[in-house]
Order: sequence, then structure tokens, then C-alpha cells
Amino acid sequence: MDATHAHLLLNHVPILGSIFGVVLLIVGMVLKNKTLEITGLSTILLAALFTIPVYLTGEEAEHVVEHLKGVSEFQLEEHEEHAELSLWLMVASGLFAL
Repeated sequence: MDATHAHLLLNHVPILGSIFGVVLLIVGMVLKNKTLEITGLSTILLAALFTIPVYLTGEEAEHVVEHLKGVSEFQLEEHEEHAELSLWLMVASGLFAL
């Protein structure tokens, strides 16, 4: 498996993991259930850890798809900017969860 495949395989983990983690954390706080709170925080931390390899494999994935028909350079650059912002937000979320 190359970096492009890894990027495509892993890129949903931080997105869905952070959503599920926040939902678990909120439900745990509302129900005053420490187990759910810890599970939510652990899920957020795990999602943050998965963000790093997703970000690092993005550059190679860009080189593979940038020459495909229908792929816009503008959209790739915009995607890259959003990815960088997401990386820093997820790292911060992971540190807070820790």
C-alpha cells in the first residue's frame, strides 16, 4: 500500500472519530457518566493521532491525482489549506483530551 492508498483509507477516521468523540463526551457530561466521558476523550485523542498520518500522506496523494481529468489545481490548494487548519485543530483537541 502506498501513501495515496493510506491517505484515502485513513482520511475518514479523524472526521468521524472527532464527531463520535464529541457526541460521547457531551452525552457523558449530560448523564454525568465518567465512563462515557473518558471514552469520548479517548476517541478524540485517537482521532487526533490518526490526523497526523493522514496529513503526511496528503502531499503524495496530491501528486497522484493532480494530473487526472476534472481535478482542479485551485480545489487541491483549497483542500490542502483546509487540511492544515484541520491538523492544528485536531492536534489542539487531542492535547486537550489528553
